This record gives sequence, C-alpha cells and structure tokens, in this order.
Amino acid sequence: FTLLTMNLALNRSIQKGGCQLLGLNKHSVYQWLKTIDTIIFDGDGVLWSHDRPLKGAAETFNALRGMGKNAYICTNNSTQSVAGISRKAQGMGLLVSSKEILSSGQALAKFMKERKFKRKAYVIGGQGIVDELKLVGIESLPLDPPTLTKLSRSKPGEEIILDPHVGAVVVGMDKDFNANKLAKAASYLKDPEVMFVATNRDRSFPVAPGRVIPGAGIMVAAIQATCLRAPFSCGKPNPYLCIDLRRQGHIQAERTLMVGDTMYTDVKFGYNCGFQTLLVGSGVSSYKDALEAQDSKDPFMYQQVPDLFVPKLSDILPFLPSRNVHFY
Repeated sequence: FTLLTMNLALNRSIQKGGCQLLGLNKHSVYQWLKTIDTIIFDGDGVLWSHDRPLKGAAETFNALRGMGKNAYICTNNSTQSVAGISRKAQGMGLLVSSKEILSSGQALAKFMKERKFKRKAYVIGGQGIVDELKLVGIESLPLDPPTLTKLSRSKPGEEIILDPHVGAVVVGMDKDFNANKLAKAASYLKDPEVMFVATNRDRSFPVAPGRVIPGAGIMVAAIQATCLRAPFSCGKPNPYLCIDLRRQGHIQAERTLMVGDTMYTDVKFGYNCGFQTLLVGSGVSSYKDALEAQDSKDPFMYQQVPDLFVPKLSDILPFLPSRNVHFY
C-alpha cells in the first residue's frame, strides 16, 4: 500500500471492518497519538529482524519517546535473557533500559518463583531461560548437548536418564530440539507433580522470503501430544506478561498501544489486555491476513484483528515532531 492510498485512521466514515489503514499525515498521526501514553513494541519483525535492525525503526521508537511516550519492548523470544535483549536493543540505537524489557523468559521465571518452586528445572530452550531462572534462585539442569543421540531400538529408554530432583519441564525456542529431548521431557511429565511451563506458543518465524523456521510452539506441541498434558504458557498472548505493569499502575489499558507483526500473539495480546493495537507488515502477518481474519467465520478470530495497520513502523516517522532524541 502506498502512502497516498492510506485512509485517515480516525475517519470513521471510512471503514475496513475492524482494521483500518493508519492515515499517514501529520494531523491524523498527532490526533491518534494524543490518545496514547504508553507504547509496547514487539521486537522481531517490528524493531529488528533477527540480528538486523529494521530501517528507521530505532529512530521512530526514539522519536516517540521524545514525545513523552512510555515505551517498552515485549518479546516472546527466550533465547536471550533480559540483559541480553537490552544489550541487543541498545546496540541497534534504541533508547531503552533493561527495566523496559518484558520477555517471556523473565515472565516464566517470575511465574515459577511466585509458586515457590524449589526443585530443579529441565530446560528445553536457550541459555536465556537458564539465566532468568538463576536470577530468581531456581536451579536448572545443564542444557542437553546439541548433538543428536539416536534412541536405542534394541533397548529403548535406557539412554533416557532422569534426575529425581527435577520438578518442572520448561520449554522455549530450541534450535537443537530432537527426539531425545522430547522423550526426556515426556518422561518427566508422566509425574503429575512435575510442572509443565512454556515461554510461548509461537509456531514459526520467517527467516527469508518463502522460508520459515519452527518456533517454540512446535516443541511445546510435540511434548504436549506425547505426554497428554497442556503447559502454562507465560508469553504473548497471555496478559500475565505485563501483569506487574498493570498492578503497579504504570499503564492504563485504554491509553496503551501494542505494536506487533503477528496477529495470533501480538494483536491478541493487545486484545486480552484491553490495549489499542497496531499491526505492522514487516514481519509475520499482513494487511490481507487482517482482512481475512475480520471476515472469518471463526467466532474468536475477531480477537486477532488489529485496530490499525501500517506497512512498517518507520512509515510514521516523518510525521513525528521529535526526531533527535537523547536518553536521559
């Protein structure tokens, strides 16, 4: 969509069902932003793509902060700790502190701490989960090596060594997920006293045009199908991820905007929290996806329909008054 074909966001006489194209002019952007105090940004697909910053995203983020907006980065990616995500964001020029990072790994650690978990955790996922658990005093088993050890056909199960002190199976994105990890996780979860906790249920991530890699949701689904138990998922779209911000009065739901690229996580998270929602087309979901969702016969699909859409975050940058911002 070109800028010239975009409708005014606040012109209610122009309707696209539940989702409207954000009008890209100074007046409409200014009027829209007057209704917002806090903006929560997804990371991958909105501000960066894997390890590459998206063009103009940092400048837009910083300009919005310069207007006095509270800003947070909220990610389901658990491969890095909050400290690691903070370093990554700051290295891309984003003016954000570690206290303004909300991660599914951190939420998972908080969830287990709140339940006074005292045993060991078996982690399928990255070092980021282990680091977050350690920060709240929870011990994890060493991560399994990435090398694939075949399950024995002659004596199945003998290579599955279980630690009797494990009280939780914790699952996140694991690029080295294999049959051994699946078998070990399912074996632990045969004990109903062992907790099953997931960082998120993201199905996949685009890595190049026409190419995707499986997300944490695939690992979680495989384990769930094997052990016939469902996990508690701490990341988006679960509003648990921002429960502290709401409890402490840092945000007002009706004056908070969720900016994301994935409808079934980011937009639904915004819906579940009562936030305004903006979908950007620089990641997983497209404007076409939003239109299909609002026409869907699925009675719950409306929860994934964003309020507004822009092709990329930086499209609003030319209409913001603050472009040169210094963190203080």
